[in-house]
Amino acid sequence: MHLLNKINIHHLLFVILGILLIGFYPDQSPDEVYYLGIHPLILLIFIAITTIGLGHGALDGKIVWELSIKKKSRYQIYLIYLIIVLVSILIWIAFPTIGLFILFLMSIYHFGDSDLKKYSLNKLQKITWGFLVTMIPIFFHVETVNLIFFNLAEYQMNKIIITCIQILFIVCLIGWLRIAYKKTLWSETSVLFMLLISGYFLDPLFWFGYYFCFYHGMRALMNHHFQLKKDLIWMIIFTAPVLIVWLICNEFIQVSFIGLLFPSLFALTVAHMQLDNIIKLVHVR
Repeated sequence: MHLLNKINIHHLLFVILGILLIGFYPDQSPDEVYYLGIHPLILLIFIAITTIGLGHGALDGKIVWELSIKKKSRYQIYLIYLIIVLVSILIWIAFPTIGLFILFLMSIYHFGDSDLKKYSLNKLQKITWGFLVTMIPIFFHVETVNLIFFNLAEYQMNKIIITCIQILFIVCLIGWLRIAYKKTLWSETSVLFMLLISGYFLDPLFWFGYYFCFYHGMRALMNHHFQLKKDLIWMIIFTAPVLIVWLICNEFIQVSFIGLLFPSLFALTVAHMQLDNIIKLVHVR
């Protein structure tokens, strides 16, 4: 099947899933979700992000294996990748507020670049999309997002920052509609409206799982021509260690789910975004 047809089918299924999630989403307060240990909602998000969400990054291992002919080069790339992950985690532990800020900047760029990879759009147009999907939770649920930020880094956005984000969000939304009109990106815009509607009704963390797993993650797998039989092993090799570390930290160090999720995403995203540079560095040497 042609990639464009696959993308349109994916968009349709994503919108249908969003409607179902909104229809069946339980009406719960943030306190119930974020303060009562392993809540069923948290567990569901945990499973989805661990498998589908992190799974698309697992193809980094496959890319390295296929591009590097020499075993030594492969192991050097894997080692540098792992070092970047570990250093990033240490940076988050030492400076969580800075880590949170960098994570948001990376998300704006990475979500736009990855979600719209197959489209002839410039960097600013892709960043417009990235900003919108990154800031939807803040636009609709400032108090809950501030609660998450406080749990992560003891940081909360002030009114000036919130107002600036909301104004820029509206500007970017208008800008995206102009882009969609010029480029006839109505299928993508239907996805954006579904993200906006679901972002209004769903808890931010649950919404993030919906977007990150079933849109961003699935699109990345499609971009890399994911094949279940061939590539499943790479997903297992990549996600299993992360899951084991999460379970150990939660059980023995009493680190919360949120405290595990976002530092892990920060560290893995830094390494993921640097993969091309790592490959060039090793091959040039």
